[in-house]
Amino acid sequence: MKLGVCVPNYGEQSTPDAIKRIAVEAERAGFDSVWCTDHLLMPRNSGTPYERVFESITTLAYLSGVTSKVRLGISSLITAMRNPVVVAKQLATLDNLSNGRVILATSAGWNEKEFSNLGSNYHNRGKRLNESIRLIRALWNGQTSFESKALNIHFSDVVFEPRPIQKHVPIWIAGNSKAAMRRAVKLGDGWHPNLFPLDIFRKMVSDFREIFPDASSKLITVRVGLNPKAESSEYKSPLGERRVLLSGNRAQNKQILNTLKELGVSYLVVALSPDGKASAADQIDGMKMILEDIS
Repeated sequence: MKLGVCVPNYGEQSTPDAIKRIAVEAERAGFDSVWCTDHLLMPRNSGTPYERVFESITTLAYLSGVTSKVRLGISSLITAMRNPVVVAKQLATLDNLSNGRVILATSAGWNEKEFSNLGSNYHNRGKRLNESIRLIRALWNGQTSFESKALNIHFSDVVFEPRPIQKHVPIWIAGNSKAAMRRAVKLGDGWHPNLFPLDIFRKMVSDFREIFPDASSKLITVRVGLNPKAESSEYKSPLGERRVLLSGNRAQNKQILNTLKELGVSYLVVALSPDGKASAADQIDGMKMILEDIS
């Protein structure tokens, strides 16, 4: 099971120095990837750590210059809030700057007020995400024309240069819903859920593989929080969902990780500071802990 870690581009402890420090240390320690979390304009008093946030793609462009091996990912880009042509160009540029290290996890988004703040339609976000993925793939594959009524985009005989290093950008579909599973099978290379309690998650993995054709060919890549100071492995998300957390209970952590391996999870993205309050030093200690527990 490959491991990635989220850099602190959000929350109380988010600073340029902390972001760089975690990314460089992750590469030195042998992690496969580093990840930014994405939000743009959250409402005040949202109950989340995402009101203070460094923009995800810009941050990864910075990190491409201070690292050389780790993959660079976004977990997860709320593409439906953005112009997908701009996203395709930004990611292609990042792929060039990083010598082909880009991974994209993308989701439909969940905060209606944030969409409203950006003048974006929240209610057809799933349809626009689907079309945005098609557009990104089309431009990356060298297509010179594209049309989408959902995006209100139509162009032909365009030039998209420089081409990205990777001919196929890995796209993981984030979300725990059946719609996210379906999107992962139809449009993605993998499914990227948050980790729910293991009895629930086991059923979700079973549904993913049994209900959706061709799901067996898709990666299962999980995002999970880490808080070594927590005593319990369960917490509630800003949406009120029950989620699993890697905690200070090392035996329980190993049990969780072993269960994920048994379920066929091939990639784990660890949020070292889910609430945005952990210091860079504590996050580095967390990285060391997760490497020990997964061995």
